[in-house]
Amino acid sequence: MKEFKTDNTVLTNGIIKGGIFYPKMNLQSGTMRLVLTTKCNYKCKYCFAEGEKDKKYRTLDLEKLKRVISISKEFGITNIKLTGGEPLMYPYLEDLLKYVREIGISYIDLTTNISLLNSENINLLNKYNVNALTLSLNTLDSNKFIFLSNYKDYSTVYNNLDNVIKNFNGKTRVNCIVFDELYDENDYDNIINFCKKNNLGLRLVEPSKVENLKITYKKDKFNYYINKLRKKADNVVKSDCESVEYFYFNDWYLTVMHSLCDNRLCSSCKKYMYIRVSTEMKLKPCLSRRDTEVNINFDSDDKIRECFIEAINNMGKGLNCE
Repeated sequence: MKEFKTDNTVLTNGIIKGGIFYPKMNLQSGTMRLVLTTKCNYKCKYCFAEGEKDKKYRTLDLEKLKRVISISKEFGITNIKLTGGEPLMYPYLEDLLKYVREIGISYIDLTTNISLLNSENINLLNKYNVNALTLSLNTLDSNKFIFLSNYKDYSTVYNNLDNVIKNFNGKTRVNCIVFDELYDENDYDNIINFCKKNNLGLRLVEPSKVENLKITYKKDKFNYYINKLRKKADNVVKSDCESVEYFYFNDWYLTVMHSLCDNRLCSSCKKYMYIRVSTEMKLKPCLSRRDTEVNINFDSDDKIRECFIEAINNMGKGLNCE
């Protein structure tokens, strides 16, 4: 009689685990986000720490991370986003960049707070042809910058920003969160004008709600300012993922990022979003829930594959599925 295999058996088209069949599928966005470290030289008031459980110091083990990245290609991963914490504080960054290029990952995007983008680090990123930098910058006002980030050396950040514009070979875009308080419209107008002048991409981001931080709660300023810009734009293009809009102003455009989680757009998650590898070595399919996370099992490559199958099938099980 043919033996019937049940739990934790990798099948050709999925796995059976705990009596549930999880079909194997590729991640449609093709993107995996690596939270390299919780370490950061900022202490931002609004930080949601990539959904990490806390901000205790953790850093990803390089050899384990290599195994995860290698197997991720079997699930359609072609793009890697490096984040943290501050990814430029990851001690094995060059080794990681070298490996990612060696195995044929085609696109690398690194999100940074700008403070460590000195000439040496820009040369490192250029050496491995990092495709894009996402710069976290919420204001050009030094006092407001210091208040939000608790990082006092604004002059270094501004000088590094100039250095990136002149010397980084890839694409550069700014992420700017539109807060409820502290800011007036001139703050955002100044960032828009700065990005247009320097041909930088710009994403105006709806704040994710952070407990005990009232400037992220109501989102009145975000909605008011975005509606005002929408009326001024020469053209508005909406994405079918519901969370993204593009506002065109002559030959330049900015991107508006609405929060998938806060707006409960769970149906868009599996198609457009990405799996995170957390510093706890978990695959994290949802920022708003911890019960859908999958502990990566390194006993074998097949065990890692099982974890990917389960995590990808957990995408979209967000707030709407509570």
